[in-house]
Amino acid sequence: MDFQTGVRARLLANSTVAAGVGTRIDWGQRVQGAPYPAIVLQTISDPRPAHLKDYDGARSTIITMDVYATTYAAALTIARAAIAVLKVPATISGKVFGPAFVERQADTVEPSGTSNIYRQSVDFNIRHVGD
Repeated sequence: MDFQTGVRARLLANSTVAAGVGTRIDWGQRVQGAPYPAIVLQTISDPRPAHLKDYDGARSTIITMDVYATTYAAALTIARAAIAVLKVPATISGKVFGPAFVERQADTVEPSGTSNIYRQSVDFNIRHVGD
């Protein structure tokens, strides 16, 4: 299992996250026209540390998770649940994840027609082994 699939699977396995977003967790961009709430994940930095013989097996990858919802409370609840999931080390389908550390959390609101879309943006530094 690769890193991106593993992160998504870990989030979907949490009942609070799944109750909030269903399966609407995507890498790169939100599916146009899909309902809210939704999560969009993006890799910010994925360095490949190396030694004299090859790449190291373990590394840290920084991702941004944007939670979009029609209420501030819903966005915050889903973001908090995702933080709780990713901060705990886990192995899923052979993919080893260390703890995730929150580097930044911010909220924004975007006007959308006659209502607003609320966003919780969280930057994670996730330690893991392999791709």
